[in-house]
Amino acid sequence: MAVIKRFIADEKSFEDIVEDFGFLVEKIKNSGFEYDLQIRDGYFNLYYKGNSIGKISYKKDNGKYEVRIHEKFVPGRVIERFKSVLKNRYQIFSIPRKQLHSLFSSQNLKLMSSMVKKISFQEEVIYEQMLMTDNVNRDDLIIIDRQVSDKASGTKMDLLTLKKNKGGCYQFCVFEVKLGNNPELEGDVTYQGRLIKRGVNTQLKEYTQRIENNFDDYRTCYQKNLEQKERLGLITRRAPVDIVHGVLGVVVVMGYSGMAERKIEELRRKDPSIRVIQLSNRIDVKNLE
Repeated sequence: MAVIKRFIADEKSFEDIVEDFGFLVEKIKNSGFEYDLQIRDGYFNLYYKGNSIGKISYKKDNGKYEVRIHEKFVPGRVIERFKSVLKNRYQIFSIPRKQLHSLFSSQNLKLMSSMVKKISFQEEVIYEQMLMTDNVNRDDLIIIDRQVSDKASGTKMDLLTLKKNKGGCYQFCVFEVKLGNNPELEGDVTYQGRLIKRGVNTQLKEYTQRIENNFDDYRTCYQKNLEQKERLGLITRRAPVDIVHGVLGVVVVMGYSGMAERKIEELRRKDPSIRVIQLSNRIDVKNLE
């Protein structure tokens, strides 16, 4: 059994989904990808600025969509109009295909997103979202998924990407996004030879090794995932992606430059092989004169 599956296995169901999701994909693209739709194992997650709004599953037997939205994101007008069942703090809707457009109307999405904004965002989630929105439709780097876990481990990679190599093929590349003040940037903490706390260097090694150990499953999964995203219109059509061995890992550091530089120096002292990309928010005023 594959350790990871993030696509819709039933082809007829997917054909129906493509027919039904056109309006939602257009809203996502028009938002500048502030909204995001990711394919999971037989269902979709709809995100707003990195926060999951809802889980959307297509039920082929009755031609309806099951939509699960946390109660704190459901406007009262939605509950009034669409029948739902409250279970474990989630409102569960059974929506006929023709009503999907009404549920995810521009007005309802705006209300849901305003409710998301009231929640205290994790800063790193905000930066992850910025990286995703600012790097769409690139050929040399394709961000293919976020918050990736599999059956081999419950720990989640921040961003999973494909990096194009000199031969024109692609390699998996894991991005771990850290703020410059994150203690994990200093690397592993040990005491008397024992690991007390995992640093980002160990996290990355575990993630890249996990993909390499299950490479065929990951390659099959994301080749299918990309193909389905193309058919949905979420990404620009491209030639079939050839994914080869050689999994990369990179720490992307954002903000708090002074603290970040000291922590990165310590991290590289502990692990000289670590790859780090530091992004700065420094304002250049040279051209203002």
